[in-house]
Amino acid sequence: MPLPANKTELQRRLQDAYAKLAETAAAVPAEREREPALAGGLSPCDLIAYQIGWGRRLLAWEASEADGGVAEMPAPGYKWNQLGALAQAFYAEHRERTLAQLLAEFEAMVGELQSFVAATSEEVLFGLGQRRWAGPKWPLVKWLQVNTIAPYGSARAKLRQWQRSLPASAPVDAAESG
Repeated sequence: MPLPANKTELQRRLQDAYAKLAETAAAVPAEREREPALAGGLSPCDLIAYQIGWGRRLLAWEASEADGGVAEMPAPGYKWNQLGALAQAFYAEHRERTLAQLLAEFEAMVGELQSFVAATSEEVLFGLGQRRWAGPKWPLVKWLQVNTIAPYGSARAKLRQWQRSLPASAPVDAAESG
């Protein structure tokens, strides 16, 4: 998928990808939200926790640099060759939350990302070398795309594939329930 061409397109794509994933996740029955039946042995809750984790990392990198610090990438105590362990930390951090709670946190985090995008100039979003944490080769928009928009679409596809594999719910016969 090509990168968004401008800030308006970036905001729209982020919102659209978020809304589609949130809507699909909200349809997961509560009794199945922790079922590790998705690709990789993940549950629907794990899938949303992962999205929250990476969104929070982006916001933390930006906040660290804004405060004059150096962003710890990908996360404090983790190297780029330890992304599997970082993902496990995201799942563990959110293990006690329901899907509804995770979706509320996801919504708030995406709101923070949208606020960051809105407050950032197109020059900073689309130019190279605008943030130390982004490095000289990738503009911020690419970091946003690969850590939010693209994985939201992939997560939604995994959820939809799993949902299609579930047996259709049989309607409750009024005579049986009485």
